[in-house]
Amino acid sequence: MIVDKSQLKTQIKSRIEIGEEITTRKIENKQDYSICWDNFLDWDEFNLELIKQSFDRSNSSYYRDYIRSSGGGGIVSLGPRREPPFQEIVTGLRIEMGYQLKKLQRFYDKIDLLRSTAAAVKADPDRNDMQKLLNILTRFHKIAQELRDRRTDRDPFIIKDEYDVQYLLNALLYVPFDDIRKEDFAPSNSGSNSRIDFVLKSEAIILEVKMTSERLGAKELGGELLIDIGRYKSYPDCPNLVIFIYDKGDYVRNKKGLINDLESQSTPKFKVTVVITPE
Repeated sequence: MIVDKSQLKTQIKSRIEIGEEITTRKIENKQDYSICWDNFLDWDEFNLELIKQSFDRSNSSYYRDYIRSSGGGGIVSLGPRREPPFQEIVTGLRIEMGYQLKKLQRFYDKIDLLRSTAAAVKADPDRNDMQKLLNILTRFHKIAQELRDRRTDRDPFIIKDEYDVQYLLNALLYVPFDDIRKEDFAPSNSGSNSRIDFVLKSEAIILEVKMTSERLGAKELGGELLIDIGRYKSYPDCPNLVIFIYDKGDYVRNKKGLINDLESQSTPKFKVTVVITPE
């Protein structure tokens, strides 16, 4: 293994949670089935690439064990004379998805037992560029609280809107990073442009910042971000998108559900990571 075990376990655990959501999703018609199947294929392909890149050999036994052997898309074939009932097709899909989910869970259970290379053993997770960014984002609310509470008569810094979040976050990013860019727009989609909050060019990371409000709740936020993700996928030389949602007013009640929905948009060539704070 050529990656840090703790980081890999965190990644695989997140992938398992996304897989569980896809596997248990309600499927009532052919459109639901098609969307679910497409999401499953993206999820499964990403998992395969993640396992592949965790070892120094691209064709490791763990990679081969995870490869999905069925190509039937969950459809149960009952012979050429009649099409299977829709519920049988759905059942076949769930069986196939569940089988891949179990294989991913088995891989997760073995990670602690795997042998790491010397480089991976010595690696410090805190030196990882993505981990540095995630450390800032997960501690952001605590930092904002400290700036809000002052012991003298000096005016505190209170976050009131998304611009305040960007202002504070911009300063914090300069602690571990040197090249922080504020881009005017992402590649257009259907004639419209979307502004990018921050680009860590050297680290190949796009950072999108949102703050919830009465106007921007979970439903509205999810819709906006799904559109943005589609645009950012074509942004050059940045295969990592980190979405930071500051939910100061607790407008997102099902935070895990929103995280799973957005991170399920990841592909083998474009990884979406979502942080919502406070939890």
